Amino acid sequence: MPKHVRRSLSVAVSFVGVSFFSACTHSPPDSPDYAFPGDWRPAPAPIDSVLVNYHQCNEAWAIRHQSLSEQQVADACQLMAKNETLFHQLFNTQRQPVAHDHNQFMVANIYASAEEYQRHAGKDFGIDTDNGGMYLEGYPDWHKNSANFIAYQRGDTIWNLRHEMVHYLDGRFNVYGDFCAGLHNNHAAPEYCPQPAPLLPHLTWWTEGVAEYVANGTHNPGALALAGREQLPLSEVFNNTTERGTDRVYRWGYLAVRFMIEQQPEKVEQMLSFTRKGDFARYQALVKGWGTSMDAEFARWLSALD
Repeated sequence: MPKHVRRSLSVAVSFVGVSFFSACTHSPPDSPDYAFPGDWRPAPAPIDSVLVNYHQCNEAWAIRHQSLSEQQVADACQLMAKNETLFHQLFNTQRQPVAHDHNQFMVANIYASAEEYQRHAGKDFGIDTDNGGMYLEGYPDWHKNSANFIAYQRGDTIWNLRHEMVHYLDGRFNVYGDFCAGLHNNHAAPEYCPQPAPLLPHLTWWTEGVAEYVANGTHNPGALALAGREQLPLSEVFNNTTERGTDRVYRWGYLAVRFMIEQQPEKVEQMLSFTRKGDFARYQALVKGWGTSMDAEFARWLSALD
């Protein structure tokens, strides 16, 4: 069974997730036994037997859901369009994807509750469900592929939608490739990426931080509160790994990305010139070369945040 996909695993706190990135090194499945383009596991039952409603927002986004209202669907489509525009403006992408990325479409698959998610998503998508949702990139180099975000309603909201859609955009426009050959240290299901993990720095600080930054903007009370009571050098945040916990991965990642985008845009653009090509060796050399040179400025910037 092929196992190379990019995914983001969301934990049950506000707009957080974990995603990993890599180069395309595989061949996708091409079989009617697969549930839909981008799904790498045989489907035991039609997904639309549970997610019975489908709405296409535009040429890039669709929502397949269990029980959202018409207004909730409209609001979600509007939110995705707004965040997409913000992302492209922020990174001046000219809407030009990275090479070999054909993920022109993402489906948000939304269950009615956390309980429904836990009951159905495992068999529908072959994922673990002890989390707040998961983003699956699939095979971006495959023309028939589509990306999928799997989550659930929590009150009147789609849990983690803002954060996870940024992973789709970042993967399509800022980071080359799929999951398993990239800079992360995750070898668990459903991908079972081969070990060992690459040397630091990974991309975790960026992928999670940028998703939090685009999702929340300058309004992130949890991260600001953390910055007020703790000190962590920027050079340490660059060495984030996926198992470091919510504060370190998401909140410090947010603070690092916000600082870099707002205070060091030239360095960000240079970094992205490497990640967009999949030149992860030069990315690592660049970040290592920064060393501790921005630690003092980062500390002063943190102390001035409101």
